[in-house]
Amino acid sequence: MSKPSAAAAREAMRARSAAQSRPEFGETAPAREQFSPTGSEPAVRTRRVRRTVDLTPTDHAALARWCGETANELGVARVTGQDVIEALVQALLRDEQLASRIRTEISRHE
Repeated sequence: MSKPSAAAAREAMRARSAAQSRPEFGETAPAREQFSPTGSEPAVRTRRVRRTVDLTPTDHAALARWCGETANELGVARVTGQDVIEALVQALLRDEQLASRIRTEISRHE
């Protein structure tokens, strides 16, 4: 698997940031939630859902270091813990081998 170029990584970060930004003056904000007028269909959730995670101080420091190193490598100002968690969730949901590794890791800690 080849690594994306720094320029491609910066562009991906910019696109993700732009997708999450506020609308420009004159634009309408996206709908927060859509509800069925009849109530017979389930509501389609469109708002982002917050998840939190408690880390040990050691893991928190290691993640912060990793984010800084990755930002440097990608040539972007910063990579946040949020960026990392979002990328991990997306990878987990589309990669069955990774999902299996995560299940194994979880079973070891329970």
